[in-house]
Parts: sequence; structure tokens; C-alpha cells
Amino acid sequence: MGKSAADSLIMSKRKVRNETSCSSINPLSDARKKDKSGQKSDSSFSKADLKAKELWHRKSGAGYRLFVEYYAGQTKGVVHVDDDSDSHISSRSNINLVDKLHSKRQKGLSRAAKRRKKKKGGTEETCADLNAPPVVTADAYSMISSQLKAAIENRSECKHIINFLSAISQTLPLTLRIRHASFIEDSLKSKAEMFISELKERYSDLVRPVSYDSSNKTIFQATPNSNLSKFSLGKISPNLKRLIMKGTSEGIIARQELGSMLPVIALAGVNKLEFGSKVLDMCASPGSKTLQALEIVGTFSKSDLKRKKGRIVANDIHPLRLESLQDAIKRSGVSTSLTQRIIYTNHDASKFPTPKSGSTFDCIIADVPCSGDGTVRKDPHILPNWMPSISNSLHHLQMTILKRAIKLLKIGGVVAYSTCSLNPIEDEAVVASVLSWGNRFADDNDAVELLDWPDDSLPGLKFCPGVETWRVADYVDSSISKMTMREGEDSFEGSGFDLDEKAKLTWYDSFEDTKNVVKTFSPTMWPPTEDDRNNINLKKCRRLLPGDN
Repeated sequence: MGKSAADSLIMSKRKVRNETSCSSINPLSDARKKDKSGQKSDSSFSKADLKAKELWHRKSGAGYRLFVEYYAGQTKGVVHVDDDSDSHISSRSNINLVDKLHSKRQKGLSRAAKRRKKKKGGTEETCADLNAPPVVTADAYSMISSQLKAAIENRSECKHIINFLSAISQTLPLTLRIRHASFIEDSLKSKAEMFISELKERYSDLVRPVSYDSSNKTIFQATPNSNLSKFSLGKISPNLKRLIMKGTSEGIIARQELGSMLPVIALAGVNKLEFGSKVLDMCASPGSKTLQALEIVGTFSKSDLKRKKGRIVANDIHPLRLESLQDAIKRSGVSTSLTQRIIYTNHDASKFPTPKSGSTFDCIIADVPCSGDGTVRKDPHILPNWMPSISNSLHHLQMTILKRAIKLLKIGGVVAYSTCSLNPIEDEAVVASVLSWGNRFADDNDAVELLDWPDDSLPGLKFCPGVETWRVADYVDSSISKMTMREGEDSFEGSGFDLDEKAKLTWYDSFEDTKNVVKTFSPTMWPPTEDDRNNINLKKCRRLLPGDN
């Protein structure tokens, strides 16, 4: 996904008992405010010391190096699959299960450690077991950003993720979606037809219908060689930009990334999001999924005349984000007859109140707060500040939101859980723990279940199955105390700090390994046992990796 994430469909079959939970008004900000050692500020550091540490992290490239080491050290399937294997699946094909990795990965060595070991006549270790490495071309390496190239310099243990690093270094292509109402409402049909015709006739060299939407042709994406993105649109084709702006203002199209579309497409594909449905969008801002769902639940055809229109409850914990959401919906061009079906609420999603009517929801969209490291193609601020403690800190909140979503579902209802993160700690680990929690009182272990991606939804879309094993790490750097950077300098080079030594991860094989660590870890961050994996079947989750579609 431009948003690259795991999407999961979870069905609630029976009532689940209530529990309490709590979260901050801005959990992602809180996670990032933790110091660069991954724990809350230590009184032994002054504010100036902590500010210097944060500055060092950004300027030194530590975030890039930690990101590379983390994903190079992860199990196969997280960001790396064999190019010629069955790890990739289309949404129509039978799922080919990926064997779990039994090989135990070793920790990588810094350049300084390698030099010391070389003097002793030792051999170098690697952080990954490359039983079947993909072919890495010179073109793939040349397309990697300069910062990521610096992060993998002299690190052969990272070569198996070169193609992944190349993919995330490319600009996210422009994507357009023809709104559902454009095919239903008579007032929009002719305008939509003219818009699509003009796209195909005048701009087919820049944008085309995507191959994986062969049944509807509702999704258009920039062609591979056009380099067209939301940032370059005005420079490459001012006329196309004007056409798109006009189509947006008239409510014909939405500029929405593929990853953002998938939760709603999945819910519609299992027939839980349809005309007349009652839907909750728990973390609704900026509103693209709210509008996408609204188009379906509130737009009727002649066969639906006797049925009531559905409603969307659009919730966000942050008042300013909620205001931005309302403004975005007003600017969307979508008719008032539709937008008046939206109810806006300002609640903590993990404690969203049960509706006073007692009526629960047919389906719920839970696109939860996350580290966002699947959005690096459009957000340049993610990698300089990256560290694993952000994902680790958000894990508990993500679980509490998903638990609350399940409690708010009707019996037989479905929640689509999704993130913009590649990290299994935020994806499969959350799904596995919540499924175990949901079934803890069920005699036959099926109060809550994980659903397959619907076969008829985007049949040509390339996915990877969810992973069943992953690794847990953190960044511990207690050695950095007082660091200064002279005025006018833009890096810490020559300051005496060995980046290879400072920017290193610590891997933990089990929760027990963290008992002497002053950190907030949870047993739910680690993969479930083999018996639990067989009951849950995390391979039903879907990962959309950068560059796959």
C-alpha cells in the first residue's frame, strides 16, 4: 500500500464480554516523544541532552539504519518474499501457504566489530539466513535513495531486501477512484462517462485503469513511466490536473490511494457493507474511507427504493482532526443528500460508547493509529525518526481499539482492521492476540473468526499472506549522553561517535528475555504458539507490499 499494511476481516459471531481500556488523545505523538533509547525520559538526562539525542538520531541517519536492520532481520514474508515463489497470491487464486521459517537468524555485526573479529581471524556473521535470495539487479540498487544506500553500505546481510528498499524509494503513483454514486445516480452518470472517456482518449499515456480491477474499471493509476504523483501532477500535465480538480469538485472522483480503499472494498465484498448498513469508522480522519463507505450505504438503485438509507458514524479522538474531516467532506463534491447521513463523534476509539439506542453496527472500519512506516513513499519524515519503540508503544492501544470494535458489532458483523505499517507487531500480533481474547470464553473456539479476502473483490490484485512468525526488537542506546553539534553543521560526522555502534538493535527471542529491561513489552508482541497459530490461521491476513501493484 502506499499505505502498506496488513488488512484483516474479523467476524464477531457471539457477544464478547466488556473490559476497560485507555489511550492518549494523540498516541502516535506520544510514542514519538519517547526518547531515542525507546523509553520514557530518564531523569539522568537534561532537556538539552534529550534534545541533542533526538537531533543526533535525525541527522546521523540512525533511523534509516535501524529501519534497514529491523526489516532485514525479520522473517520471510514481512517485507521480503522470493520473486518466483508462491508467496504472492492474487485475490482470486487459492492461497498457497508459506512455510514458516525454522532457521534462527543471527545478529549482524557493526563495521567496528567486524574489524575486531577480522584481526582475530574470525569470520563474519550475518543477520539473515538467505536460503533462496531474490535476484538483485543493478537497476534495483541504483533506484534506492541516497539515505538508504548509506544505511546498507558494507552490509551484505541486507542484500535480500534490496528490491524492497528500491520500491519504497520510488514516488507513490497518483491513483483515482470513480465514486460509486457515479454509476447509480442519473445526475452523475453522464458526467462520469464524459470524465472517463476524456481520461482514456487524451491522457492514456499518463493514467490508465488498473489491471486488477478488470470487472469494474473504477480505479485509475499513473502509468509506470509517467512519474505522475500528486506532487508532480501540475508540472507534468496542468490540463490533467484541472480535469481531476473539476471531477473532484463535482463529486465524480476521489483521489485515494489503493491501500486506503481496501478496508471498504473488503467489507463490501463479504456483503456486510451495503445499502442500508449501519457503519462505524473508528478513526475516521482524513475521511477517504468514510466517504467511500457512505457512497455504498447511502446510494440506492431502483431495487432499493423500499429500504432505508444507511448511516456512517465518523469518529476521531482529536477535535482538530475531526474538524478537518468535516471540511474535507464539505469540499468533496458529494451531494448533501449523502453527507447528511454522516454522524460525527469525538471519542477515544478504545472506549467508544455503546449507542444509546442499544443498536450495534453491521460493520466497523478500524484503521488504527500506527507508526506509518508503510507510507515512507509519501512521507519523508518517517524514516529519519524511525525506531522500533514506536510500534512497540502503539501495540497495546491497537489491541484495545480492535477489542472495542468487536464488542460494538452485531452478532455476525465484521470489522476490517488495517494499518499503514509494515511491522508485524502492529499487524498480525494484534490480530492474533485479539482473536485469542475474543474466543477465551467460547466452548468451540469460534466466537470470533478471521475471514478470507473475498474472491470477487479486485481479483487481479497481488497480495502476500499474513506471516505467522516474526521477531521482536528494540533500540537501546544508554551510551549517548551529551552530544553537541556546532552551529552550521548538518551532521555528527567527525564528532567521535561510531554510528555502527550506536544505531544497533537488540533482539528478544521471548518475553522472558525482557524481564531485566526497563521497557514496556507485552507477551502479545511475540508470535502465538504453534497450536494457537493453527486455530487462528494468520495467513488469511493480507499484506500489500510497496511496488507490488
